Amino acid sequence: MKTILFICTGNVCRSPMAEGIFRQAVHGRGNYRVVSAGLGAMEGQPPSAHAVDAVKELGIDISGQRSRMLSPTLVAQADYIFGMTHSHVDTVMLLYPQAAEKTFLLREFDDTLDPFEKDISDPIGGSYEIYLNCRDQIEQGIVSLLRFIEGDGAERAASGKSVTVALGADHGGFELKETVKHFLDQRGISTADFGAHSKQPSDDYPDYAQLVGHSVANHRAELGILICTSGIGMSIAANKIPGVRAALVSDEQAASLARQHNNANVICFGEHHSRRPRQKDCRNLPERAF
Repeated sequence: MKTILFICTGNVCRSPMAEGIFRQAVHGRGNYRVVSAGLGAMEGQPPSAHAVDAVKELGIDISGQRSRMLSPTLVAQADYIFGMTHSHVDTVMLLYPQAAEKTFLLREFDDTLDPFEKDISDPIGGSYEIYLNCRDQIEQGIVSLLRFIEGDGAERAASGKSVTVALGADHGGFELKETVKHFLDQRGISTADFGAHSKQPSDDYPDYAQLVGHSVANHRAELGILICTSGIGMSIAANKIPGVRAALVSDEQAASLARQHNNANVICFGEHHSRRPRQKDCRNLPERAF
């Protein structure tokens, strides 16, 4: 059974509606437990009247639900955590970094939306029409996240397919990127190479950090590697992207520790300021670092 946790701020508007809508969407399947919580909730509060009425139009009764504060126990029990806004997701990742890989934005799986459109704003204090719009956004988001849970995510887990690693480097890291790419390709690990594609100094490292970072944050690639002359600029640029946890590393042990203890999903290192990996140095890189 999968436990699905929806979160918002007060757990009286958006996440209770999401809990009710999701419960109806999976009714009869018998393999889901759905709960909701708030990052700043007061315990035991009923859903707002407009929230109750909005989902009642869909034949859903959430009047008996009561608010609760997000807790370590709820986070540990959840198989998936869905926040209403980027801020919710970022807060969960800050408070519970061990849960980062199972924490998502509710509408991030809707490819018809631009990133700035994917937040679902708090309707508290708004008109009933605002609540209806919020409800519709939640409902649309649940349709797309169900495809993720039951389609792509489940198929990947069942098939045991290897991860996809996104690669990026400016001209200062081009040669080392090519070495890493060759190594990963030889091991049958899928890569997405975002450049640079030559040593010509006609590029800027933040561009590649953005490409790789967004690929990881949007789950087109599971992990990322960024390389520049020192690795410092890449790590700073990548960490500005919500959902990216980039670690500057200098050797295999540091990469492994960043993954195991900090849940890093992007590693950064320098062409000239780290020990250049030879083939024998890299032989355990995918297993230990990723």
